[in-house]
Amino acid sequence: MIGTERLLLRPYEPGDVPAILALSADPDVRRFIGNLPGSEEGAWTRVLRCAGHWSLFGFGALAVVERPSGRIIGEVGAGFFRRRVDPLLDSVPEASWLFSSDVGGRGLALEAITGLLSWLAQATPHDRVACLVEPVNLPSLKLAEKLGLRRIKDLSYRERPFVLLASQARHPAGARPAPQ
Repeated sequence: MIGTERLLLRPYEPGDVPAILALSADPDVRRFIGNLPGSEEGAWTRVLRCAGHWSLFGFGALAVVERPSGRIIGEVGAGFFRRRVDPLLDSVPEASWLFSSDVGGRGLALEAITGLLSWLAQATPHDRVACLVEPVNLPSLKLAEKLGLRRIKDLSYRERPFVLLASQARHPAGARPAPQ
């Protein structure tokens, strides 16, 4: 679990299926995220897929829980999704995020993904991430910029245009400090 001032980032649990379906049903979320579940079975598969990613790689997607309400308001993650659209995207964890449209404008997405990326750099050997964002998804492009991700190039994925963005490595090759 990762705690921030207003949020708790935690692995999905079996009881989170209704929250996943609620997020998936939000038209503003669906507009930019193409692989969201539309059924209880699909939401359950997402819980299992996320658990499997953690099991294999030691990181993955996390539910974003708003501390005061205990409500799941989003998801942040880093993973290896094997999209095969660019070697960079397959060589570093791919950062991802989605948030309920009713929490926009409060800085929660920035707080959550910053917490995840800080943890990732401390707890794993990965000090760089990449992400894919549709060029029309202006809020995510703005968030990526605030996170320090820079545009690498435009590309196509599933016959749609995307922007590949990435962070800079924090430590030059071979100069990463030893884990404590």
